Amino acid sequence: MILPAPAPTTATTASTIAIRPAQEDEVDSIVELAQAAYRGTGGWTTEAHLVSGTRTDSSEVRAMIADPAVTLLVAVLTPSETARDDAESERPADGTVGHDHGDDATASHDHSNDRNSSDDGADSTDGTDGTDGTDGTDGTDSTIVGCCYTRREPADADGLARAELGLFAVHPSAQSRGLGRRLLTAQSDHLQRAGVDLLMIRVLQSRPELHAWYERNGFVRTGVAVPFAGDPAGLQVEGLGMDVMERPLHEL
Repeated sequence: MILPAPAPTTATTASTIAIRPAQEDEVDSIVELAQAAYRGTGGWTTEAHLVSGTRTDSSEVRAMIADPAVTLLVAVLTPSETARDDAESERPADGTVGHDHGDDATASHDHSNDRNSSDDGADSTDGTDGTDGTDGTDGTDSTIVGCCYTRREPADADGLARAELGLFAVHPSAQSRGLGRRLLTAQSDHLQRAGVDLLMIRVLQSRPELHAWYERNGFVRTGVAVPFAGDPAGLQVEGLGMDVMERPLHEL
């Protein structure tokens, strides 16, 4: 599913973030991002203490990109022209780089093993991410720092159309800047235009901070719990399940 590219904006900060559909040549980066966010250390979204193993693999991500019912978005951080100009002006005479500029996140990212479901890779704050606008294009030295997919489902017996949210990941180095909210908003806006009524997510149990984040962002608990969606052998807490939460996308 190809979304229209956001309008360009002038880069006034050290970097810009573009939220746009994932591309085929970004599969490996998305897999690494998911592993860092779900299974790595240093970020508040990690579930390494609850689930072991890999979150996703390249074949699954490629299938998402190819599936017309799926919208897989990535957040791409690109050094702005201003930042590159500043870096050039501070380059030592011998051609070496004096120091780093901008919000560069590491390219090593990864997440958890709940196939086709997610507990979240979102960030914990309600603020903005500290970057301006998006130009919808890849630039030199760009880094994927976030992703999430939605999968649209056929309408149910009551005529309600749902979409599942998953593979929701923000790299630990880019968390707590509002990027998760931006990804969620981009997906919600797209689904609203597509006529989807409810956005659904399965949230790993024993993660009250994730439940609270989703509640702050319009999700409500349905009271339904389902088994863990990945390989049960990866669970470090026996019997751990997932709670279903939903967010209405318009008045029902």
